[in-house]
Amino acid sequence: MQGVLSTEPENMEILRVLGHAALARGNAGAAIEWLNRAAALDRNDIALLLDLGVAYRIAERMDAARYVLERALELSRGRDTTARLLLAQVLEQDRRPELALLHYFRAILDAQHAGRWLDDETTEPGLRILVRHAMAYVAHDRRAWLAASLQPWRNDSSSGGLDRVERSLATYLRERNDPPDDPRQRAGILYVPGLGATPVLENAHFEWMSALLTRVASATAEVEACLRSAHAEGSAAAPFSPLQPPTAAPDDERCVSLLAGGHVTDIARLHAPQLLTCLADTPLAKIPCYGPEASIVCIPPGVRTPIRHGPSNAHCRVAIALTGSGHGKIVVGGETFALQEGSGMVFDPSFGATCFNPGEGEVRLLRFDIWHPRLSELERDALTALILAIVDFDTRLQELA
Repeated sequence: MQGVLSTEPENMEILRVLGHAALARGNAGAAIEWLNRAAALDRNDIALLLDLGVAYRIAERMDAARYVLERALELSRGRDTTARLLLAQVLEQDRRPELALLHYFRAILDAQHAGRWLDDETTEPGLRILVRHAMAYVAHDRRAWLAASLQPWRNDSSSGGLDRVERSLATYLRERNDPPDDPRQRAGILYVPGLGATPVLENAHFEWMSALLTRVASATAEVEACLRSAHAEGSAAAPFSPLQPPTAAPDDERCVSLLAGGHVTDIARLHAPQLLTCLADTPLAKIPCYGPEASIVCIPPGVRTPIRHGPSNAHCRVAIALTGSGHGKIVVGGETFALQEGSGMVFDPSFGATCFNPGEGEVRLLRFDIWHPRLSELERDALTALILAIVDFDTRLQELA
């Protein structure tokens, strides 16, 4: 074949075959030479770049291997799972474990979404060993990544009450089958076992509820000011939060945020100091940079909001019918509850909830999230850290998509 190259120096197929032959002999240096000559003729040949990346990895030239495999991934717009798998292998051997984990997991997710790598039958023979390794690597290192967030509370001498949190992590990782206490429950991110299966919690569980209702009722002027300000600014949609994925809402449903991602909004800062003080005196579900969320929601007559499930049953949702509100109905887990002006209720959003306005007047609600009352302070702190770790991991994983 090399004789042919003397007359056809740009014969890519021969250069590729010679490169493969050199790899088969374990001569990575020669393989790199042949494959580089071929790549110089077509720098957009993804399969050729994969071969070259493998040759560079075998030769322990990790920077070069990473460069050509990233190029192959870029050319495929991130869709070539083999390129990502090989890149993850290079990152692992180059002692970049976090990046390796993310790329291994992204490759597995994308391949399985396409019906591949589900078993040996759906995995290319030449990739089976590496795919099995990738799955074992992900199972171990993803758990280590998330479990590390709980370590400070495990080390606390007063700890010992993290059993439910540990079980929630194991269920999230699918290491155990811990079904919800009620089949209607569906937590968007994390299900915590052992908190009960009550769609609506009695107000008697919350010693602050009665005083809160009175204080909110006296803040009618602030509610009106917030609604006027939002209308003037043309801002009626709640901002996106990774803990509360956006759901299509009726065009005429108004939502004015007071707290978004744990931060006070400009409208609330300018117009609702009393409401903010009221909220601060409740056990808000605080997740740094992500929660709590608090909003004034206005639902016109005849409108039913979409069914929304909360990110975790560790959070409860509070809904208070504001002064002047029409009679609304909140459906939680398929059960219907009336909510009249001046009243409030606390429900588990993992059951799925929707609000319906069957009357003639506008339904106005103050809506915000609190921690489930059955959680200890230790569990709240540990869950906050775990949820942050999950969101961070998932965010970084999505950035690779």
